[in-house]
Order: sequence, then C-alpha cells, then structure tokens
Amino acid sequence: MRRNPVLPGLVIVLTIGFIALPALAATATVDIWGGAYHPASLTVEENTTVTWTNYDTVSHTVTSAGGFFDSGPMEQNETFEYTFTETGTYPYGCTLNASKQRVPMQGVVIVVPEGTVIAPTDNVSSGEEPTNVTVADVIARDENLTAFTEAVEVAGLVQTVLAVGGPYTVFAPNDAAFEAFDNETLAALINDTEMLDTLLMYHVVEGDYTAEDLAAAVNITGNETVLSTLSGDTLSISMENGTLLVENATIVTSDIMADNGVVHIIDRVLVPPGSGIGEAPENVTTETAPENVTTEVILDERVIP
Repeated sequence: MRRNPVLPGLVIVLTIGFIALPALAATATVDIWGGAYHPASLTVEENTTVTWTNYDTVSHTVTSAGGFFDSGPMEQNETFEYTFTETGTYPYGCTLNASKQRVPMQGVVIVVPEGTVIAPTDNVSSGEEPTNVTVADVIARDENLTAFTEAVEVAGLVQTVLAVGGPYTVFAPNDAAFEAFDNETLAALINDTEMLDTLLMYHVVEGDYTAEDLAAAVNITGNETVLSTLSGDTLSISMENGTLLVENATIVTSDIMADNGVVHIIDRVLVPPGSGIGEAPENVTTETAPENVTTEVILDERVIP
C-alpha cells in the first residue's frame, strides 16, 4: 500500500499552525451613561482587559480606589482600558462628580483565578427566590447591625462587593460601637461616601476566616497575626485571656456564616490609620500628672508607656 507523502507534511504544518496561534485575550466592557457604570459590578478572570466607554455628554473618570488605574477625564465616546493580571477586588469611581451628586459613581471589578468558571447570575426561575445568602444579606438581617447596615447602604460600593464577591470575612461593629461616635463625626461620614467606603472596607478581609481559623493563626505566629483589608491597610488579630481581638475591638459574636464568607460582630468601629476620621472615645484614665513623672495611659487593659 502506497502512502501519500503529502499528508504527513500537511499534518505537521497544521499542527505547527495551531501551536503558533495565540490564545484569544479575554475582554469585557463597561458602559458609562446616566451618571453610572453599567454593570456596576463586573466579575472577570485573570488577564482580562476591561474597556470603559463614556456615552454621557459630561466628562467622567475611571479611578481605582487602590491606585491601580486612573483614566483621567474621559469625554463623550472616549474609552479607557485596563488589563487585570492579579486576582482581587478592585473598587473604583469617578472623581469628577463625587461632590455634585448624593451618591458618587461607584463600580467594582472582581478578578478570579484564570480558568475559573463564573456561574451565571440568571439561574433562578421567574417567581423563585435565590437560595444563596450573601454576606450583605447576613448583615442586613441582624438586628444588632442596623447602624452598620445603614452605612453599607449609603456607601453603596461595599454593599455591591459583599453581595457579589467573596469569600470575605467581615468584622461588623454593633450598634453600640457606632453610638460611641459623636453626632458630628457620624454626619461627616454619611455625607462623605468616599471616606465612608474607606472606613467600611477597612472592616473587610478577603477569605473566610472562622474564629477557629483566626485563633490558630494567632497561636502559630506568637499571639498576633495580620490580615490585609480591602482598604489596602492591615488589621492586627490577637488573643487576650482567650478572647479574640481585632485591633482594639473584641469579637463578641463569631462565625455568622454566609455563602460568600463569614461575619464576626465586634464592639468597636475600626478606624483606618491616617484616614482623618475621628476615633471613637477610648476608655482612657485622665488625671493630672505630677511634674517630672512619666505617665501611663491604659487602653483596653494594655499599658502603653
């Protein structure tokens, strides 16, 4: 039987051709119109290029809250693109209209590992209630977190992140914690959603850490461990007399589970360092100290010389 000498060569050429073909780059789009991003929340895989197009007659920006990207002013029909190469949560907004409307333009890109299958969001039949319970749902349903829930709803961005991203660990201050703030500070936060978002994201950590996980991490590292927050800052987790502390706050209720994370209720509002947000009063003993005597301030039973 005679072999056709052309066929093996053709197979080799086709094989080389297929190998040489570059993989198609993943892309996604966000439209800007009506003073909002559409969609406001976008989940993509690593190495995806997202393109924003401004269809409004006024200028807008696409400015990352973490400093990863900034489009600068975009006029009508102008575009901006950014390639997301690492997993994470990337909140962003418009810096041009933040002071002109009650709720500034806000969006978020959630980047998951490459090759991850992103489940569709429309898999619920008409008339049926979704079966999943998100971190945002857990917070909204807890009667001890009404102030925190209101802050999340006003900020908007954090609510979007907690509803569609994850998994997250949220250290949610209870109502008593917010009462420690004076009315002036609370009013300033409610009227400055950018600052409020920063404050709230300081309470959110990527990953789901139960109380057991936190205690184990603390013990391994010598009674203190550090977690990175969505605000870009870190939180110190420690143990004192068998009680877990988050910075200077105590976890009073732990392990409220959601499908996309876990919530721990704490007794203080955590304030990001250098944020300029007035801190809640500490339990500080204030006495007039004699001259030439070193004073000691007691903060939550820890002595700081």
